Amino acid sequence: MAQSRPSTRNYSGFIGELSGRMPNVSDGAQPLGKKQANLLTAIMRGVPVLGPGKEPRLLTDTDVRGLLDTLPPCTDAQQTGEVNRLRPRLLSAVIGAEARRSGYVHGLPRHGAAPLLRTVGEAVRAPLVLRVVYGASTTIPLRALSYVLPAVRMASRLTEAGRSAPHLQIVLAGSLGCRVNGLSGPAVAEETDLLARCLGRLLSSLAPGGFGIYDTLPSPGVVTALDDLVRTLTPARRAHVLERLGGKGGATADEQTLRYAAAHVLVHDRATVPLALQQGSPVPEHATVIDIGSLQERHFHDVRRLFASGSEGDAGPGALVLSRHSVPPYTMARGGDIGLREFRDGRSPQGRTLASAARHDLRLLWTALPPEELRRITDVPHERLRMVTGVSGVDPYRAADAFEGALR
Repeated sequence: MAQSRPSTRNYSGFIGELSGRMPNVSDGAQPLGKKQANLLTAIMRGVPVLGPGKEPRLLTDTDVRGLLDTLPPCTDAQQTGEVNRLRPRLLSAVIGAEARRSGYVHGLPRHGAAPLLRTVGEAVRAPLVLRVVYGASTTIPLRALSYVLPAVRMASRLTEAGRSAPHLQIVLAGSLGCRVNGLSGPAVAEETDLLARCLGRLLSSLAPGGFGIYDTLPSPGVVTALDDLVRTLTPARRAHVLERLGGKGGATADEQTLRYAAAHVLVHDRATVPLALQQGSPVPEHATVIDIGSLQERHFHDVRRLFASGSEGDAGPGALVLSRHSVPPYTMARGGDIGLREFRDGRSPQGRTLASAARHDLRLLWTALPPEELRRITDVPHERLRMVTGVSGVDPYRAADAFEGALR
């Protein structure tokens, strides 16, 4: 169904919502040439933007051109030429039609279009990091391995677009999430360790530009920082956070929900949570970051704006691209799922009911990794893998059909 354009009366308000600020039209300056504006508009037109509800709003030409007015102009002719040449290619690789069709990418959060446009422009010259953050879980699903695949595919598209391969940063926030949500420390640590080992093997063969797997460090000062950040919320903002995030992230009490939201700010926006590199290489210095997260991350991206201090150095949430993971891949889906440890031990899923979200993520995983490769990554003995999948060959399409049949 065709999407109607916003009325003239509501235009400024909608663009303000998308960008987090009003368009800079008072100075009468258009930072982009006509050709560049047309290219960027064509790429962004039709990109789904998700608010609190499940139905997205598709960006229109009018929406995009209003957002382009907020972009700062380049500082010199050489920089302008370089940015104009590469920015459309990079933007298409990140959120274009092909990325959404085959890259397991869905769209953007409500306030995510302007940060993405700015970040892609910066990425023409600065190192680029694609970041995926895992929360705490006492039972890691097998489909957690699929969470990095949209970033892996995005890195490949960016490389094909003429950019040096971006670095993949994987943050395992098990120790932090464990403290915030009151989970069993030993259970979370054991599952996080298993996930880290499997991700290390997976990314060693798939990440074109290198990767780093980080753990959050259980620093006592982080808990104090969370409480201090929560105290900065006005009563109205506090109520908005609770309304938007109620029941999400495993929180069962108001203070837990507020701390969980504040943890997202410290990890994503302020980089104040101590991290320890466990595998791979460190992120490049002075890098620009694009987060890639599940659909639920749109709620946290929205409320992170409420913690911004309003100072010039605190611009609020950065770029976030939403994958098609509709249930956080580091928690077991309530409608049925398969644990990573369970799969590693060779226990068969036949006859089990699985949530549709789990089925989609598992099919993504299975079509990306031939059976022999997934066996190596998860340390599943060959005989046990055959029990689970029903096949012993390496054809990923045949394996996907057989595995999906076994999950029915």
